[in-house]
Amino acid sequence: MHTTSSPITPTPITFIHTADWQLGKPFSRVADEESRARLRQERLDAVRRIGELVRELRAAFVVVAGDLFDSNRPTNRTVSEACDAIASIGVPVHVIPGNHDHAGPGSIWEQDFFLAESRERAPNLKVHITAQPVEESGCFLLPCPLHRRQAASDPCGWIREFDFTSLDARPRILIAHGSTVDFKGEQDEEDLAVQPNFIQLEHLPTTELDYIALGDWHGFAKAGEKAWYAGSHETDRFPKAGQTTGHVAVVRVGRNAAPEVEAVRTGRTRWLVHEETFSGDAGPATLHDLLNQLTEEPGRTWVLLKLSLAGSLSLAAHAELESKLRSWQAALLDLRLDRNVAIEPSDAEIEALVACPDDPLISHVARELVARRTSGADRPGSHPSSCDDGPIAATALAMLHQFLVGAPSA
Repeated sequence: MHTTSSPITPTPITFIHTADWQLGKPFSRVADEESRARLRQERLDAVRRIGELVRELRAAFVVVAGDLFDSNRPTNRTVSEACDAIASIGVPVHVIPGNHDHAGPGSIWEQDFFLAESRERAPNLKVHITAQPVEESGCFLLPCPLHRRQAASDPCGWIREFDFTSLDARPRILIAHGSTVDFKGEQDEEDLAVQPNFIQLEHLPTTELDYIALGDWHGFAKAGEKAWYAGSHETDRFPKAGQTTGHVAVVRVGRNAAPEVEAVRTGRTRWLVHEETFSGDAGPATLHDLLNQLTEEPGRTWVLLKLSLAGSLSLAAHAELESKLRSWQAALLDLRLDRNVAIEPSDAEIEALVACPDDPLISHVARELVARRTSGADRPGSHPSSCDDGPIAATALAMLHQFLVGAPSA
C-alpha cells in the first residue's frame, strides 16, 4: 500500500458523503425536451451546491459512492461539464464506479477523453477502481468498486479478509454501491436470493470500521450499524413513501466513535404525488388552490407532479378542470395525469343543450347523446360493442357544452 506523510488526526473529521449523481440522465419519461434539459442541468448545479456546502462546513473531502455518471457512455459534453463542476468543489472528490458506470474494459474510467479532461479540468477527482486502502486527510478510505453492472458476489467481500493491523489509528471509511436487506436497488424487484450487488452488512467487521458510505438507494437512510445511504444529491424520480431525497450526508467521523450524520438538502426540484377525488363542482378551484400551496416553494417551475384524479364533475366544472390543467401543464416541469373523472351533467345543463332554441342541430345531437348516455347497451337496436356508449357520450356532451358556451353570441 502506498503511504504518505498525512498526520494522524485525533479529532473528528468532517466530510460529505453523496452518491447516485447519474450525470447525463436522459429523463426519457418527461415529455418536454426543455424540461429534460433543465433536469439534467440541475444535477450539475447540485454538484456545485455541494461545493458551497464544503466551503461552509470546511469539509475535508467528498465521497461519491458510485454512479457519478448515468451510463458508461456519457457524451463528451457531459464529461466536460462534470469535470468543471467537480473542480468547483475545491477539495478531493473520491469516486467509486457503481452499477451505471461500472469499471472494466471500455468503461468511462478508461476512455481517453475522460482521462484527459479529468487531468486538465478536475485534478481533485480521484477514481478508485482497485479495492485497496487509500489515505486522505487523516482517514483511510476503503473503496469497493463495481466492475460489472450486476455482480453476483458481495462487492465488499474483500474487506472481510483484509488485515486491519496494517492500518494505524486513523478513522476507516468503507465506500460501496449496492443493495442491502432493507434497501433493494431502486429499479429491481427481484428476490434477495438473486439480488445483484448485494452487500451483506451483517458480515462486515464493523468494529474495524468507523463509517460505511453506501450508494444505489436514492433516498437518505440509515441502513445498519455505522452504515448510511446518502441518496441522490438531486431528486430524479417520484420518491417512495417516506423517502427523503435530494440530500447529501454531512459526516463527522473519528476512530472508534459513533459517526455523526446529518442530511442536508442540495436538491432544488420537487417530485410531488397527489390524489384528489371530486365530490362537488367546487373541486377544480379547491385543487387549484391546494396545488398553489404545494408548489409555493420552490415555485411551480421546479416541480414535477404525478396527479391522480377521480370522482365526478358537471359539464361546467369539467370544463373548468380542463382549463386549469392546461395552465398547470404549461407551468410545471412535468405533469403526469391519471384521470378517472366521470362527467355527470346537471339537469339544468342537459336541459340547456337539449332545448337549445337557437341551434336545432345542437339540440338534436344533445338528445341523441343523452339517450346513449342513459341507455348504453340496453338501448333498443344497440350493438353489443356499444357497452361503452355511456362514458363516450358523456365526453361528447362535455365537448358539445364547451362548444356552446365558447361560441360567440349571435
